[in-house]
Amino acid sequence: MTSLAPETAQSLPHIDSGTESAQDWVRNAIGASGDILYKWDILSDRLNWAGEIEEVLGEGENAIASGHGFNNRIHPEDLPRRLKALSDHFSQGDNYDCEYRVRNGQGVVIWVHDRGRVEIDANGMPVAMSGVMRIITQRKQNEARLERIANYDELTGHFNRARLRDELEHALSFSRRFKVDGAFLVIGVDKLAMVNNAYGYEIGDAVLVAIGQRLDRTLRASDVIGRLGGDRFGVLLTNCPEECVVGCMDRIIQSMREQAIEIDGQSIPITVSIGCVLFPGLVNTAYEVMTKAESALTYAKKAGRCCYNVYRPSEQQTLLHRRAMDIGTQVQQAMRDQRLIFTYQPIIHAQSMTVSKYECLLRMKDLKGEILPAGAFIPVVEQLGMTRLLDRYVLDMTVEELRKDPAAVLSLNISGLTATDQSWLRALIAAVKSTPAIAPRLIVEITETAALHDIEESARFVNVVRDVGCRVAIDDFGAGFTSFRHLKALTVDLVKIDGSFVRNLANNVDQQLFIRNLMGLAGTFGLETVAEFVENEADAQVLIQAGVHYLQGYHYGRPQFDRPWTVGQRILSA
Repeated sequence: MTSLAPETAQSLPHIDSGTESAQDWVRNAIGASGDILYKWDILSDRLNWAGEIEEVLGEGENAIASGHGFNNRIHPEDLPRRLKALSDHFSQGDNYDCEYRVRNGQGVVIWVHDRGRVEIDANGMPVAMSGVMRIITQRKQNEARLERIANYDELTGHFNRARLRDELEHALSFSRRFKVDGAFLVIGVDKLAMVNNAYGYEIGDAVLVAIGQRLDRTLRASDVIGRLGGDRFGVLLTNCPEECVVGCMDRIIQSMREQAIEIDGQSIPITVSIGCVLFPGLVNTAYEVMTKAESALTYAKKAGRCCYNVYRPSEQQTLLHRRAMDIGTQVQQAMRDQRLIFTYQPIIHAQSMTVSKYECLLRMKDLKGEILPAGAFIPVVEQLGMTRLLDRYVLDMTVEELRKDPAAVLSLNISGLTATDQSWLRALIAAVKSTPAIAPRLIVEITETAALHDIEESARFVNVVRDVGCRVAIDDFGAGFTSFRHLKALTVDLVKIDGSFVRNLANNVDQQLFIRNLMGLAGTFGLETVAEFVENEADAQVLIQAGVHYLQGYHYGRPQFDRPWTVGQRILSA
């Protein structure tokens, strides 16, 4: 280990007399941390090291004596990133914090975490660089293992179901945009249970691995293979017209049927059945494609196995699809023409009877100027996979309204898909950074059923929205019977009681009991509550007596295009 430079020793903290020297103290601290220090003289390109150099880099302190020599050890794929990080640090003052791979003295590639700071002379030129380096190979290996678990099937090494679904979503989007044909196949191994019973599950697993390898040899390099689970594989064929898809399925079936699989001296005959969905066609989402392909596989198995079945929609389904496509086109055109508009429904403070906030409810003007309710186009938007696009548009509309009126407090609804959309979150963060005053006046509503679909992802979404200063509400609360654990994990600000528990409340003892229990649950976590669909005074009084904080419904105001009230104004029931 090199001795510490004089300037390093002079900067050390005071050590009482009678204790170890300053250099020994620092040397021991560095050794215990497992880090190594470096000082790079940029003008002479001299590189000095301190710490357990041989243990970290596998060689003595003088083996890598120059910055140029060290760069030659960095992995070629990582060197540009490291050089850019240095350049940004030198020219712009960005933090220098970089992870990259280095070949050590034994020729072994290791991962290091490198942090440092440049020294600038009076002319603003970089003259030296000091930093600390730590080996992170184990962490990188763990990260790679976790990424593999998240994306790949442990048995066959092919994509798992989640990753295959993501690839299918991208393929569908590409297919629609560029009018390129493709197909998704679900390949089921015929009577795998008989193989498991006859030879054991280990042989059965080996058969699945062999089938996956045979698919690799049979299909094109551009085709995507994944394991859907159990005895089923999924195959994504891109840029593949129908006649080529049929030929591909014939080859797969023939390759399995004509040659048995040899495992441990056992010759095991195997056949497969295939369900196929062509796209873009009448399918719009990966979930729909996979579901219909599974259905087609079922028909292939019923037809005697060792064959394929292509999903063919009925004439009625074709007509419905064309109608849905027409509505989807209308929605896209309405976004371009700014014919999507809001109506605003007031949310009333239960004690003061004053307007607290408004919920934004989406409507669409058709080309004749007639107003279409959300129910006329939102289901189609969801079916066509346009939900995220529409939710982003609605966010922009809401932000613009909040910027126009500093007194407005607005609530908007988003879909469950948007709760996992990073681009939507980035747009929200950018809007709040641009106009911080809108954050406390914006409430984001997500339905309870959507939140429970992926509780961890929903919790991350809620945390980001609240971190930027906005509030989050759970809509349709009670419909999914959220548990204490789930409600605690979501850490929302408001819960909106599902309207099915509010209608005819005054005449339903069971619903009244449910409301009281629900209020107790919300009170446990300090949450405010909103009752939706309040349509008469009798129901309103039951809700007020139960302690509900806010009321919303026709009894206090129907959705209107203009703002008939202002926040804070007292309102009489309608």
